[in-house]
Amino acid sequence: MAQKVEKLKGIIFDKDGTLFDYAQVWETILKEGIALTFNSMGKQHHQTAKQAMLSLMGIDEKGQCIPRGLVFTHRRVQILRRFLLYCIRYRVNAIKAIKGYNRSVKHSEVLLNEKLKQMDFSVQQRLFRRLKEEGYHIGVITSDNASSTNLFLSLMGLEKMVDFIASRDSNYRRKPHSEAFNAFCTQAGINPSQVAMVGDTFTDMLFAKRAQSGYRIAVLTGSNDRRRLERLSDVVYEDISFLDTDKRLFPAQ
Repeated sequence: MAQKVEKLKGIIFDKDGTLFDYAQVWETILKEGIALTFNSMGKQHHQTAKQAMLSLMGIDEKGQCIPRGLVFTHRRVQILRRFLLYCIRYRVNAIKAIKGYNRSVKHSEVLLNEKLKQMDFSVQQRLFRRLKEEGYHIGVITSDNASSTNLFLSLMGLEKMVDFIASRDSNYRRKPHSEAFNAFCTQAGINPSQVAMVGDTFTDMLFAKRAQSGYRIAVLTGSNDRRRLERLSDVVYEDISFLDTDKRLFPAQ
C-alpha cells in the first residue's frame, strides 16, 4: 500500500537566488562594491583582478551564476581559503580588501533600493497571496543580514505575508543546521514533515533534509547547480514561478 502523502501547512523560502534571480539583482551591486574596494586600494585599473573577484563571488563575464561562487558556499573555511588564494594570485592585500568590501556593503542598500524599485515582483506577490489563501505559514530563512532582508521583503511587497524571518543576525545557528527550521515549526505549531523548503543551493537542500522537511524544492535562479541540487531535492524548477502549478503545494488545482 502506498504511503499517504502528508498535507503541507508551511513553506520556507531562502531569499537570494530563490525569491528572485541572483545575478539579475546582485551583479550590478557586486560590480559596484568591487569597484569601490579596488578604488580604496589604489588599484582601480586592475580590470582582470576585478573580473576575477566577481567570478570568485559567483557571477561570470556573461552575468550568469557560477555554482562554486563564494556567495553560494556556506563553509567558512573554504571561503577563507579561496579568498586568500585569490589575494595571493592577484597580489591583493587581504586586510585592505576586506575593509574596502565592508565599506561597500554599507553603500549597497542605497543601490539595492534603486535596483529593486525598478523590478517587477508580481509573480512573487501572486504566489505568496495564493499560499496565504491556502492557509500556509510562510517563513524566510536567509544568510543575509536583517536590514537587507527587511528591505528586500518590503520593496518586493511580501513583508506582510511572511510570518517568520531568520537572518544572519538572528540567534539561530546557520544553515544547514536545522535550528531556524525548528523554530519556524514551533511558532507555526506544525511538524517538519508538513513544511516545504524552497532554495537554490545544495546547503538549502541539506538544511531541509536535516530538518526532515516534507518536501524539498530547488530552483535554478541562484547557484544553478542542477547536478548537486537533484541529489537532495524532490523537484528542481527553473524559477519560483513554477511553484504556482506544483500539485504538492496546491493539490486541489
